Amino acid sequence: MKKGLVVILVSVCILLLGIFAWSKTLNIPSAFATVIDIGWSKITSMNEKDVEAAALGDSLAYGLGDEEDHGYIGDVKQRYESSAKTTMVVKDYGVPNATSTDLLQKLNNEQIRSSAISSDIIFINIGTNDFLKSTNHMTKFNEKELKVNQKIYMKNLNEILKILQDQKNPKTIYILGIYNPKVKWADMGKVNQTINSWNQSTIRVTKSHKNTAYIRTDDLFIHKDKQKYFSDKLHPNKKGYALIGKRVFNTVNQKSK
Repeated sequence: MKKGLVVILVSVCILLLGIFAWSKTLNIPSAFATVIDIGWSKITSMNEKDVEAAALGDSLAYGLGDEEDHGYIGDVKQRYESSAKTTMVVKDYGVPNATSTDLLQKLNNEQIRSSAISSDIIFINIGTNDFLKSTNHMTKFNEKELKVNQKIYMKNLNEILKILQDQKNPKTIYILGIYNPKVKWADMGKVNQTINSWNQSTIRVTKSHKNTAYIRTDDLFIHKDKQKYFSDKLHPNKKGYALIGKRVFNTVNQKSK
């Protein structure tokens, strides 16, 4: 009986020595490993903790117009994973045609709300449809209606941020501004003036909340060839979303340093 036990112990030692020699032969780099100290030994995991990102809002969060349905958030994911050497898990809750009122109502869904709040990063695209409700394809503006919708939008955005910001475990929330899709008429004073006013409203709300950042997009498509960067009158194509994705990634990367 004792002899059998000795044989087993010797076999285990030989096996452990073999595993150690094998790992040295493979020369596994420690930079790609997470070591967990459990007291009597160390267990090595080959994967760092995944980063979770939630995308909330309208068709731009959804990625409408990108033939691969990745949108700008897919571009951010690709850039992040390439840079950080870890995985970004994207939870996309974008809904085409959604307004700030729609997003606020969507957050009444406990599952979506909890999922977004638990994310490490939150991206919000909202306001474009609130804005468009007061225009006729951005050619005619109902000034009275625009002011009313702008106040509703600001109130809704403020409530959305209150819901999403976890005071016990704060994370950065990024809000993307709106842009003028009429790139050929990028110098149209009235259009740009109105869009700028709307974005300034977003900035004011953003500044009233901690850990919240505004990302500008209205300058990205100026003087660009619309056929190369847009899939329709409003939505970017894959190349257009890549412009937004690069801006978003650079902003996130800069704030994380």
